[in-house]
Amino acid sequence: MTRLTRDEKEKALNMAEKMADDFDAGRAQEFSQKHTDKSWYNDFKLLYAMITDPNFKMSPATWALIAGALAYVIMPIDIIPDFIPVVGWLDDAAVLAATIAKLSGEISRFKIQNQQDV
Repeated sequence: MTRLTRDEKEKALNMAEKMADDFDAGRAQEFSQKHTDKSWYNDFKLLYAMITDPNFKMSPATWALIAGALAYVIMPIDIIPDFIPVVGWLDDAAVLAATIAKLSGEISRFKIQNQQDV
């Protein structure tokens, strides 16, 4: 399987942060329900839960990073267009993985607060 380079991952994360204003919770929920068979589904679902939980408080920067990552994944046109089979989802999976890695402390706090084993 083709892997993204470090520069491609960084470019994807930067695009995701710029897309935070495009986040739409309803569209994210609909998207999530359509893609339960994808390997990155649980990461998407976890980030979606964090950003939509009214009882979980986070910094505006953390919110923007999560919203941007989710918006990036939802948008069909990005670094590698999603209509390209298999490869089209690599950049989306990389954005989610990088976001998860960057926010590991916040994710732990969310899981503890919600007593989840996500």
